[in-house]
Amino acid sequence: MTRDINNENNDKKLWEFELNLLKQEYFFLETTIEDYNKQIWAIKALGLTATGAVIVLMMKKEIIIPNNADLLIFAIPILFWALESQWKHFQRGFYHRVAVIENIFNENFNFQSPNIYGSWQHSFHRSAKPYHVNYWKDGVFNRSVSVTYILEILLLTLLLLFRHNFLNFLGKSFMNL
Repeated sequence: MTRDINNENNDKKLWEFELNLLKQEYFFLETTIEDYNKQIWAIKALGLTATGAVIVLMMKKEIIIPNNADLLIFAIPILFWALESQWKHFQRGFYHRVAVIENIFNENFNFQSPNIYGSWQHSFHRSAKPYHVNYWKDGVFNRSVSVTYILEILLLTLLLLFRHNFLNFLGKSFMNL
């Protein structure tokens, strides 16, 4: 009889210990993911600022950019795209474990929360699993990463075309406005 009571107490302590560890790991992972988000926003802000500076320089008449430097203008968004992709790829490595812990909370402990990732995943129809830990899909071609840089590159391309009067068929050159 005493042995059964001791086993029940040990099982309860083990259950509480596991629950405590899972809670700590879960909130550590969520904090880590948010820290990555902060860094990603800083990278995106720096990239947009640098591209904006290039656009301003391209529009100024008194500043002459050599024609052979045109392709170097694209280096800024491409380098920041690569950097942000790396961070997003690393961040995405934590998503699966967060989903696993939320599943454990739900199935083993009958908890309805925390369900931060699960509700996000449901709302945006995203998968918790990284794409075979593929840098290209997790980072470079991730929509939240690539859209900004694709738009920057398109804008820079248009500005270069206007700068070299390739789009004269539209009327006055953009640089003469």
